[in-house]
Amino acid sequence: MFQGIKQLEEKNVANEITYMVWSSRMDLVAFSNTKGEVALHRLSWTRAWVLAPPKEGIIVNGIVWRPDGKVLAIAYSDGNVCLINVETKSTLTKFEVSGEVSFISWIQEKPEIRPKNIYKIKDEDKEVVTFVDLSKPYIRDPPPVSHLEGSINFEDIKGLSSFLQEQSDFNLLVVGTKTGWISIRIFGCWNCLELNINDKLGFQCQIQNVHFTENLSKLFVTVADIESNIKIYVFDTNIFKAHSAEFYHVTMKYIKLYELILYLEKILANITETWESILLEVDKKLAKYASQVPEGGVTADFLDLLMFGVCSDRMQEFLICDLTKKGLEKFGQTMEVSYSNMQSHLFRHIIKFSQNGTFHLAELKGMAAFEERFGIIGLNEVQIQKAIQSNGAFVIKASEMQQIINHSVITYKAFFRWLYSAIMHLMDEPIPADLQKMTQQDLVCITEFLENFDNYGQSEKSSGGGGKFVMERLGQYLMDENLTIKPDMTGNDWTQFIEENECLKNCPQLLTHYTEKSLIQVFKELKRDIEKVFDAPSREIEKVVLPVASLDCPTMGSPRVILSSVNVSNGSPLLAVLQPPKSINIFQILLNNKGDYHATGANFFFSPESAPDSNQRELQPEPFDVIDIQFYSSNSLSVLLQESFNSRRGGIFQLSAQAAIEQLQEIDFSNRSEALRSVNAWNLGPTHFKNVNMPVSKFSVSGTRRVSIVLAENRRKVKLFEMECDEEEDEEVDMSASSVRDDSFAM
Repeated sequence: MFQGIKQLEEKNVANEITYMVWSSRMDLVAFSNTKGEVALHRLSWTRAWVLAPPKEGIIVNGIVWRPDGKVLAIAYSDGNVCLINVETKSTLTKFEVSGEVSFISWIQEKPEIRPKNIYKIKDEDKEVVTFVDLSKPYIRDPPPVSHLEGSINFEDIKGLSSFLQEQSDFNLLVVGTKTGWISIRIFGCWNCLELNINDKLGFQCQIQNVHFTENLSKLFVTVADIESNIKIYVFDTNIFKAHSAEFYHVTMKYIKLYELILYLEKILANITETWESILLEVDKKLAKYASQVPEGGVTADFLDLLMFGVCSDRMQEFLICDLTKKGLEKFGQTMEVSYSNMQSHLFRHIIKFSQNGTFHLAELKGMAAFEERFGIIGLNEVQIQKAIQSNGAFVIKASEMQQIINHSVITYKAFFRWLYSAIMHLMDEPIPADLQKMTQQDLVCITEFLENFDNYGQSEKSSGGGGKFVMERLGQYLMDENLTIKPDMTGNDWTQFIEENECLKNCPQLLTHYTEKSLIQVFKELKRDIEKVFDAPSREIEKVVLPVASLDCPTMGSPRVILSSVNVSNGSPLLAVLQPPKSINIFQILLNNKGDYHATGANFFFSPESAPDSNQRELQPEPFDVIDIQFYSSNSLSVLLQESFNSRRGGIFQLSAQAAIEQLQEIDFSNRSEALRSVNAWNLGPTHFKNVNMPVSKFSVSGTRRVSIVLAENRRKVKLFEMECDEEEDEEVDMSASSVRDDSFAM
């Protein structure tokens, strides 16, 4: 027998509420408003935090909690989905789906379905522990990006691994779109399946609901066609049931590589900012001077000054008035410090941690070779090897850039010492003794530097950059275009060895040195190849996820479709579909011993004064309007009702799932026009009902937390209820259909 319902709070809000979702693990409710904000409130209505929309004009299309209650997934109207750390309000990650989101859910495999240690490794000397990352004894993970200056929007990239490893039960984040796409992400991270339902079914549709069985072996997709007809399709997803452990291991590697790419992106951004900040001022001055002389004139003028000690009046004015002695001195000091920082970034971050990618990719390659377990997932050894090659090429290019910095530091010191002494000479000031000496090595460095002086900015001129002058060789490595001046590999023993042995040039085990590409180009290629490693399984998985049965539901007659689904005691799904304005359809899809699907269904309306004879329904009072539905638990369906006239006050009705199942009758899968049996839910045993004393528009319930929240018609007022209190705590509760009903709903 149901218990009573007790009101806890009544609150008004400043902005209209659009979505409300309870946490299954904590007394927290997340809701969004028409401004696109997402707020988190406690049961006492104390606000924990508010999250602003990513952009102005963006609103929320759906909110869902991760099963453990630690992460909130928010779907926005621009197609982006953000995963939010509930404790810190930080963005763990975000991704984009193809189309506007119409459905979002976070589904967890039932814990009893599989042994607890499915994702764990047993040590002989210890008890069973959580999943062990086998890379830890050999490599160090990069530090959190939040520890770096100017961190990007991901507060703590390392948090992704920790959140992943905290989850012992296999779960999937499912996102459906209005354009008929379903995206399934393991632990909310790896997009293992992009399912185009339009192609599978042969017509354009909108995803209304996606429901997995408890063991994840079957997927029930509810869609609406362009005429608002509801169709339910059953897909075979046994791959998730049979290979959840394999999916876990691959997802772990996905997270490791995803973290590494984000980390390297941040370091490269820091290096680029450092380079741009030290050269911006002097480049502007050189660009101005270069625009006043013929092409190649900058190099000629500086060589005349170096070899003959003479310069034109224009050159003299540029050195004394534009560069200035003090400005050159300051720039030389800044350059030395900045180059040192860039070296540190390259050596301590890029070169050190980019090699981690080879380790993780090699482990993935080993998994791909284990075809019995990972073959069906679709890991491609050839694509993984290509990603390993790209990772090696990136390490080589970073090492090349490190050598260029070493050479540039020596060259710049010599160049600025000479240029400083030349300015002092032009100004007839005494030259310090330490600047008067110039070694033969200094002269060679300066001459080599000046020979290519105009070429450093050549790519900018040719690309329509307005003749921007770039005076040094390092910047070309930080641009998304081929190198202007390629490294001189003359005398390199390894290069000479490869050239002399043609058979080794195309060996897949040898890492390639792309002499013509910049560091940014090589990094982008690495990023693309890693993405392809994890895109390949999606295409293979899609081939085995096929529709095996379908059900045409009776025409709803309205584009407004509200659905709720749950797995009942026998493991089969129970689906409730709101049929505005007076009733709901409840369906159960069952698998018989022969492997065939059959369905049962019925239509339920809500009228507290109905006569037992259905033939007398024309004498009955008008049934309540059904405003919203949501499964409270596997044993109960919550229904939000409202009077259709007069006060139009609403109420919460709890319908026993078992009582409803007993009223379901077999229906024909293929006969869309078949009429469902009509049942008055008010007559199905003890009635659990609560008047909320206001016009209503939406509600949210949680059986695990035993709470509900009802939103008023104006969407600016909410009432919170405890759903299972003792009868003496709330004298207004009706305990059965035969008891005196709530007078506030007088017909």
